[in-house]
Amino acid sequence: MFEKICIILGVIFLLFLSSCNSQNEQNSNGGTAWGAGSFDSNGERIYFTATSEHDTTITYTGGPPINIMMTGGRLACVSCHGIDARGRKHTMNTEIVNAPDIRWSALTAGHHEGHEGEEEHEEHEGYNFESFRNSVEKGEHPDGEDLSKDMPRWRMSDSDLHDLMDYLQSLH
Repeated sequence: MFEKICIILGVIFLLFLSSCNSQNEQNSNGGTAWGAGSFDSNGERIYFTATSEHDTTITYTGGPPINIMMTGGRLACVSCHGIDARGRKHTMNTEIVNAPDIRWSALTAGHHEGHEGEEEHEEHEGYNFESFRNSVEKGEHPDGEDLSKDMPRWRMSDSDLHDLMDYLQSLH
């Protein structure tokens, strides 16, 4: 009986190791440790992994030095804005970063983040696709003001950007 238990535990251990190995292979190829089907949409995948299911490239193009932020790890929206996109205050190296709520309802609520991470309540034109693109690619609010210096800049296809925008619109 003891031998059977040892064999079963050994098989389980080997299956576990092969699972870890396949995830490491995915990571070394620029993929993610998330399994196929982990996300309900491409926009959700982009938010959590900064990768697209369409085999298109999502490129970090500027903002804080990526080797300082996240200590060289893979950076994605979730890294700063949290799993629910409601934003959060967190520390990166020695700097305190106040990432704002980026759910679509918050982006269109008539207020935005101030220059030093403080929220300002003033009316501004709501986000649309072009102003969303400018926020993601250029780090600009719809009114043309700069986003926080801590906001990374990204380049992605229109399709991927629409998918990300749709995902943020789906969050409540």
